[in-house]
Amino acid sequence: MDNREKVASRLCMIKDLGKYGNLFGGNMMAWIDEAAAIFAIKTSGEKNMVTLHYSEMTFRHPVKEGDIVDFFCGKVRRGVTSITFEIEAICAGRTVFCADCVFVAVDDDGQKKAIDWNTPEKE
Repeated sequence: MDNREKVASRLCMIKDLGKYGNLFGGNMMAWIDEAAAIFAIKTSGEKNMVTLHYSEMTFRHPVKEGDIVDFFCGKVRRGVTSITFEIEAICAGRTVFCADCVFVAVDDDGQKKAIDWNTPEKE
């Protein structure tokens, strides 16, 4: 992924594992959504961003107890009310998960709102 930014890391612990000793997919999805939300909020400057869409979710390699998973975001595309980008989870130098996602800015009432991309910290 070009121009990617490390957003977060997680340590896989016993409580995160499924029946066969791999990271439970639902936990990975929650970790992905949290990291993506952090990136969307920081990049857009909007305090209220909600998940709209994830592309196909493919778990490429298992994550085991004690593994550290790093989350990277990049390939940003700016919309009027949304931000689209790629999120990638890497463990031990291998991509274990990758997807495109879309987050939408909402006002305090939960209605879509335009993102002001012209402020200096967003450029």
